[in-house]
Amino acid sequence: MMDKTEFTAAVLEAEPTLYRVAKAMLGSGHDCADAAQQAILRAWEQLGTLRKPKYFKTWLTRILINECSAMLRLRQRLAPYEPEQAAAIPAPAPEDHSDLYAALLALDEKYRLPVVLYYLEGFKTREIASMLGVPEGTVKTRLRAAREQLRKDLEGACFA
Repeated sequence: MMDKTEFTAAVLEAEPTLYRVAKAMLGSGHDCADAAQQAILRAWEQLGTLRKPKYFKTWLTRILINECSAMLRLRQRLAPYEPEQAAAIPAPAPEDHSDLYAALLALDEKYRLPVVLYYLEGFKTREIASMLGVPEGTVKTRLRAAREQLRKDLEGACFA
């Protein structure tokens, strides 16, 4: 089992991934920080359930995804969806590949999250399947569908 020092080091190493995954799911930087903090706290409390320390990052990311999903459910119960809220996600600076960023944000979460986990965070499809609780084939299908949608959206942006 990990001690406090090992846990802290592993969390610090996983921190950028936690932020990017939370950002892909929640959009708001404030919510991302809240979700990450809650996931870290939950991970510390449940550290005894981690079977293999080498999979800590995958395990912690799964906890974060659960936390983000809970926050999204709460958001839906508390306030009806208003299209203006989607526009509240800060736009990236032009040098940040804004067309790609906008196309990624436009993807449905079930496609956006596997793309972030696979292409930005480098997780394997089997790890993503485990995190999301879906078969590996479903992850591959979602990645393929996301690539097709991104290709379509970006081709339109290039010729607009």
